[in-house]
Amino acid sequence: MKDINKEKLNKALTGLNTYEPGECIWLQINDGLNELPLQDAIRKLSDYEPDDLIWTLIEKESVAGKKKQAVIWYAAATVLLASFFGLWLLLPAQSPDIAFSQQEIDSRLQTTGNLATDEQFNTLKTYCETETLVCNRRDFRQLTHDYEALRFAARELQQAIGNYNTEPDLMRQLSVLEQEKADILNKMAKMI
Repeated sequence: MKDINKEKLNKALTGLNTYEPGECIWLQINDGLNELPLQDAIRKLSDYEPDDLIWTLIEKESVAGKKKQAVIWYAAATVLLASFFGLWLLLPAQSPDIAFSQQEIDSRLQTTGNLATDEQFNTLKTYCETETLVCNRRDFRQLTHDYEALRFAARELQQAIGNYNTEPDLMRQLSVLEQEKADILNKMAKMI
């Protein structure tokens, strides 16, 4: 039989108002299902076991449905991955951001290789090689030893300062060492 007004019927059905019964109605229905006459009638119903052929058909139908569903999911995943890969290939390659900073070196914080006090000390040493009387005195040797210790400390400090010093405190320390070395040189020069 042919449905003549199928569209009209579908529209009319969708236009119907929905009704949700209250909780007390559901409790009454549940109590009615548990009443004794209904339970007796359910116990008197005969059991029916379908043939193995029917179960086989049901299994085939469910396996075929699962296979169809799996194929759909695999196809969707493949399309999704292919679209991501395609977008990744189409995106322009971005070069890595490079950041740099520039800093001017303060020449007042830099050290010179040869210090004037060391040159003067070397001159005094050369003089001592010819004039051994003063240089052999105990107090002169002590001053020489003190100067050598200060020279070693100044060299270590220069290595700590390095080529690009930015610490004014290190330069102050080096200046103090140079002043002490100059004081020792003055004492040595007065002895000669």
